[in-house]
Amino acid sequence: MLPFTWHKVLFLFLWISPHVLLGVLVVVFCKRRLYREFPCFLAYVLFEIAEFILMFTLYIFALYSVLSATANQYAYAYYATLMFSLVLRFGVINEVSKDLFRESQFLKVAARRSLQCITGLLLAMGVALAVYAPGDISVKWVAGASVVTRGAALVQCGLLLTLLLFSRFLGLTWRRPAFGITLGLGVLTSVNLAIYALRAEFTNRVGAAFLNFLATGTYLVCVSIWIGYLLAPEPQPASLAVVPHDEVETWNTELQHLLRD
Repeated sequence: MLPFTWHKVLFLFLWISPHVLLGVLVVVFCKRRLYREFPCFLAYVLFEIAEFILMFTLYIFALYSVLSATANQYAYAYYATLMFSLVLRFGVINEVSKDLFRESQFLKVAARRSLQCITGLLLAMGVALAVYAPGDISVKWVAGASVVTRGAALVQCGLLLTLLLFSRFLGLTWRRPAFGITLGLGVLTSVNLAIYALRAEFTNRVGAAFLNFLATGTYLVCVSIWIGYLLAPEPQPASLAVVPHDEVETWNTELQHLLRD
């Protein structure tokens, strides 16, 4: 087993701590009964915890030479869980869209159908690239999954940033849990998209380590945003002023006189 250096300890902290906070998020989420409004987001969080347990177990097995896992096997597990995570993110975006467009049935249906078409198109692209890409089966599979994840991240980034930019016009206040979910996913998807582009430039070991720190640190920030919004008190609706009954009668009388004239 290799000795633990400071950067490896930091990486493990940034990798483990967000998923521990996700457990706290699940407790708060269920306590406030928000799973009724955002069941897909709860499923996404639970899947992220399960995915972490799987990948961390593979990491420990490889570290202690308990399981002779190859790089391709780890890549299979990584891309398979990542693609399923991206599909769940589309579901979360759909839930936020429903919350935004709940007063307009047409916009709600249009947003749902658009997300379904985009998801189907990306999956078809991934399958086509996996089948027709040159190289052996493992290279084809990884190439197709990589293109799908990048395309999905690009689309999700655009959708989430649009929701954030037009939140004021769409009625999404900054203190609502839906805005916190959108903000956290927007930051996470934007940084991941930038990391996909930077990995082609920083191919050395130091660059890869820096990008890993950036990815895990960003995830910690996003989980903190979600927990902060869930723990924040709900905005209280504006109280309506109570008009005295005699004043209402006076207005009714004056209105009747105006209509007679």
